[in-house]
Amino acid sequence: ELPPPSMEALWSYGCSLTKGNNVSCMAWNKLNPDLLAVGYGQFRFQEQKKGLACCWSLKNPMWPERIYHCVHGVTALDFSIANPNLLAVGLFNGTIEVYNVQSRNQTSVLDNSESHDKHLGPVWQLRWVEQDRGTSGEDKGEILVSISADGRITKWFVRKGLSCTDLMKLKRTTAEKKKSGTERKSEALISRQAPGLCFDFHPKDTN
Repeated sequence: ELPPPSMEALWSYGCSLTKGNNVSCMAWNKLNPDLLAVGYGQFRFQEQKKGLACCWSLKNPMWPERIYHCVHGVTALDFSIANPNLLAVGLFNGTIEVYNVQSRNQTSVLDNSESHDKHLGPVWQLRWVEQDRGTSGEDKGEILVSISADGRITKWFVRKGLSCTDLMKLKRTTAEKKKSGTERKSEALISRQAPGLCFDFHPKDTN
């Protein structure tokens, strides 16, 4: 009789800085398969504290190669495809920061914390996307796409200092209750946008 399927723990990565922190997201580097970025942050509003983004090498499970301290919890991250040294980090307060992992400088090279267009809720997913060759102008090349609890799917232009435009706004559907007979009354909504958690692109057409 064959033994039941099981999983075996191979390595454990942690240090005094990450102890007691919740792992919220992970991303492998596209060029260096030995480099893993890990985000640390809480998912609940009541439990919020400062976040952490660490780049771990598979060769050193005792201490991260890069450590980035964030004012808010980290909720999403992703490595660039065209520039694998760039790591985008999304925070619980809606801020997006971009770090250069080749540099030992722990400050971000780009961030939208002062932008009026930044997300108003947690950034739940970040993804670098290479636009199709047929595109032109500011859409040509690689862009950064995010989705947030504020109901916006937004693309960010790194070459323009994280200027952005919304790709989509997720509309909340109104729930209706029967009042009497066929008469219905819509519920009042605090927000017209529905929170977004994740997204994906067509494998052959990123537009």
